[in-house]
Amino acid sequence: MPVSKQLTISPTSRVLHYRDIGRQPSRPAEEAEVEAMLNRRNALWHAAAMVLLVAGGMGARCTPPVPRPIGSDEGSARWAFAIAEPQITAFAPDVELREILGAAVALDGRLPSNTGDWSFVAYSASKAKVLQVTVSFDGAPSTTERAESPPGPGIVRPLPAGWANSTTVFQATNGKRDPAASVGQLVVLNIASYSGAPNQAVWAINFNAGANQLVRFDGSYIGPE
Repeated sequence: MPVSKQLTISPTSRVLHYRDIGRQPSRPAEEAEVEAMLNRRNALWHAAAMVLLVAGGMGARCTPPVPRPIGSDEGSARWAFAIAEPQITAFAPDVELREILGAAVALDGRLPSNTGDWSFVAYSASKAKVLQVTVSFDGAPSTTERAESPPGPGIVRPLPAGWANSTTVFQATNGKRDPAASVGQLVVLNIASYSGAPNQAVWAINFNAGANQLVRFDGSYIGPE
């Protein structure tokens, strides 16, 4: 049964979303098969879009990344989340964190001091809205909202509260990623269905060389994808 995907990028808000188009399956077995396929590829659709955004942004700046001083978590996902969390919490009482996106992340799991960002995608069923808070490399936050009917984006479960910091996640790929890799062009944490971790919260890292690498939300290494 052919099912196509249409991926949409809002050029002003940088919110990512997609919708399924095509003939809907008529039998439960077909529905389960299609759902599994789409869930597994959820992160990859975001990856394709974000890589384009990162490539365009980095090309426009033409600025080599400047590493941060060692010895702090500044530039990491948890550092950015501490900045974004108050806005997420204030959005709605029932808000859920559904996805984390990182762009241009250095091999130590942190943003360079002059490029990249972390985005946090949250959903409120009571508002029927998605909130995306993006924290730039300099700590400056920006927000966008869009309407979306329940159950909201992705697999309908919030991310585990104890997700490992990006520094731990990147460390898990040491000795496993391609030796030529020098940057995580795209980093995605969401609940997807990869063969090595079905229906689990998984970090997927698209490096600039070699295969994508998968790490569980708790920082344990899964393997290449």
